[in-house]
Amino acid sequence: MDWMIACCGYDCGKCKAFKGNIKNDADRQWVCDMWRKYFGLQMKPDQIYCDGCQKPDSENPKRISSDCAIRSCVIKRKIENCSRCREYPCLALEKHMSSAEDADNKYRDHIPVDEYNDFIKPYLARKNLEEFKKKSG
Repeated sequence: MDWMIACCGYDCGKCKAFKGNIKNDADRQWVCDMWRKYFGLQMKPDQIYCDGCQKPDSENPKRISSDCAIRSCVIKRKIENCSRCREYPCLALEKHMSSAEDADNKYRDHIPVDEYNDFIKPYLARKNLEEFKKKSG
């Protein structure tokens, strides 16, 4: 899968809730369990599926969050993602990024590498956005 990042910088291709990565109900339950473990999120398995925030509303996509303020801001500003914003990183994005960055600091060297790669690394938005800026100029 090509590298696709969300408006906020999450790595959709590596997110276990992204459409190409969910195969069955066991996958959905696993994502629920890991998100609860690392981020304290309380979700039901039937909520775990995402077409990605870059998919236009006109295509009726399913998303983890249907009311993401960051996505709304990116669309309003007509930019690809937050790295393209003249206010990057704004306070709203900083707050959004803090959850994954806190989990990264807490768990990086204390959990299995595969869990880190599957459930922390895809959400390190700052790193993803900075890499996107470098690659795309």
